[in-house]
Amino acid sequence: MTKNWEQALIAFVEREIAQLEWLIKSERAGEEDVERGDIHAQIDRLGGLTDLADPEGLPVSETTAAKLRQLNEAVMSMVRSRLSNI
Repeated sequence: MTKNWEQALIAFVEREIAQLEWLIKSERAGEEDVERGDIHAQIDRLGGLTDLADPEGLPVSETTAAKLRQLNEAVMSMVRSRLSNI
């Protein structure tokens, strides 16, 4: 069973992913003042958050751990896509 703080953590990670998507789109479009360091910092932040699902991380439910791993894979997919477009 997922606890309220775990749901909040997942919601926070999802918002951070939306921010990464915006940064990548803005970088590609050249419309916003986005630097490569901004994107790297966001990727690092997301990596730290999704690593909380690791056994050494927070004691989270299996459901939350699975969701964090899924979100991590989504981030890595965005990173691979971004790298292939550079």
